[in-house]
Amino acid sequence: MRVLSVRKSSIRNGQSGFSLIELMIAVVLGLVVVGGIIAVLIASRKSYELQQGNNFNQQTLRFGMAQMDWSIRMADFWGGIEKGSVFGSPATSGLGGSGSCNAAWVLDFKAGIRGYDGAASFPITNCVDDANYVAGSDVVVVRYADTKGYSPLTADYKATTVPNRTSLFIAAGVGQQGYLFRQDEAVPQSPLGVNVGRYIYPYQLEMYYLSPCSVPGADGKCGTADDGDVASRTPTLMRMRLDSSGALTSEALVDGVEQLQFEYATGANVGGAWRPDDYVQAADLDAIGWTKVIAVRASMVARSQIRDVSLPQKTTRYDLSAHCAYTVSAAGVVSFPTLPDTNVCSDTPPSAFGDKPQQFTRAISTNIVQIRNRVRG
Repeated sequence: MRVLSVRKSSIRNGQSGFSLIELMIAVVLGLVVVGGIIAVLIASRKSYELQQGNNFNQQTLRFGMAQMDWSIRMADFWGGIEKGSVFGSPATSGLGGSGSCNAAWVLDFKAGIRGYDGAASFPITNCVDDANYVAGSDVVVVRYADTKGYSPLTADYKATTVPNRTSLFIAAGVGQQGYLFRQDEAVPQSPLGVNVGRYIYPYQLEMYYLSPCSVPGADGKCGTADDGDVASRTPTLMRMRLDSSGALTSEALVDGVEQLQFEYATGANVGGAWRPDDYVQAADLDAIGWTKVIAVRASMVARSQIRDVSLPQKTTRYDLSAHCAYTVSAAGVVSFPTLPDTNVCSDTPPSAFGDKPQQFTRAISTNIVQIRNRVRG
């Protein structure tokens, strides 16, 4: 009987594992690859954050401008009649707010638009607390009748569902006289004795200005101990308007608005078209007359909500108008250059620009708004 023998396999000649040197090289190459991937991810993240800040600024500018543009375009709309044909002496009880923003100021519908240059304190005496105002920023006030008209034969205009309802209304009809009255007063009758083509419009008063914060403290003031996190405060575009009781109330429209400026143009009818002349600041219109304003140039600077330490540091100048400009240096120093007119922005306190202002992304926008109810008759 033949016995088969089994021979164990031997290790082939030349077969071996990694040497220490080869292993170290592989580890180093792996670290280089991983480091490169991490660097790309970090760069992508920073690029995303920068783009996010720019997008926030663009959205801020777009929304803020859209709100102001609508109000300015509507200035001096009185239901299809001229403001010289609007009459009425409504009750003033509970109407208006503090200081010069009283009932008489609210009822001054002859001033369809009125601007105020920026100053060290709020330009309308005791109307807004100085703690809630970004010094050096402009203010604009517009008055008009809302576009939605209601029948004088019903009380629908008093319903709580009426958009932008205030306690003041205007009863007007094309080719007729208009009358301003309070919601608890009887609807004034037309001298024609008919209600054909006659409607009731909510009376609107809106004022736009900048506040150092979006949510004041319990005492109603920005910058106090009960005003939340100081580091998170951001300048905010505010709108003051009449509420349903006739009182003035302020609401935050959009935060991140660092500076706001207005310029105004009068004009003449040339060849059947209204053409604006040079744009001037509010102080110049006090002598010319606000009834002649046909266009407004609004300039706004928006800034990101949070600081970004990775932003490329460079000195940037922001020119909003002939009477407002400022520069933010790479070191974070805010300065105000000399202008042909007085630089009203120099009244803006350093705190309005935030801690390390060079680390905020900013965007500037300028928009021209035509007051259509003045140029179209």
